[in-house]
Amino acid sequence: MVVNRRIALKQLMVISAGAALMPSCMTRSDKPSALFKNISVTEDQEMLLASLADTLLPKTSSPGAKDVSAHLFAAKMIDDCLPKADQQRWLSGLSKFSELTEKRNGKSFSEFSPEDQKNLLSEFEEKKVEGDDINFFYGTTRRFILRGYTSSEYFMTNVQKYNIIPGPYKGCVPVNSVS
Repeated sequence: MVVNRRIALKQLMVISAGAALMPSCMTRSDKPSALFKNISVTEDQEMLLASLADTLLPKTSSPGAKDVSAHLFAAKMIDDCLPKADQQRWLSGLSKFSELTEKRNGKSFSEFSPEDQKNLLSEFEEKKVEGDDINFFYGTTRRFILRGYTSSEYFMTNVQKYNIIPGPYKGCVPVNSVS
């Protein structure tokens, strides 16, 4: 009888531990994906930003903006560098951008075909989309994604090879023959 009670207590402990850990295994798309001080970006919104970055600077033989995490750089810059009013305007534009994509094709921007993504962004570039907040969101996000890409480690070491000293000094060579 003692053995059965021990087994029952062990099983009860395992079941209660599993029940306690179960909520942490469930994923929710409305929880914040990254911790920011002033803004709250959900996982779905982060995927939207990653798709936007990938559409602006896609991966070719070199890494794209998504690969160097330029979208996270953009979100961090918005969190740290913009005034509170602009942060709220950006968040409003982000939700309106998401609503616009849902209304257009019934799916999120990250689920669009690459051609549809490019077409939508070209409408923003040509100022065909109405709304101040949504255009502010696109312009600000685009600017920070480009800045994040051009200041990434990959870009600074492989694309723009910056030399502190431009080359050796050749004082005794005529100027026209220096290469």
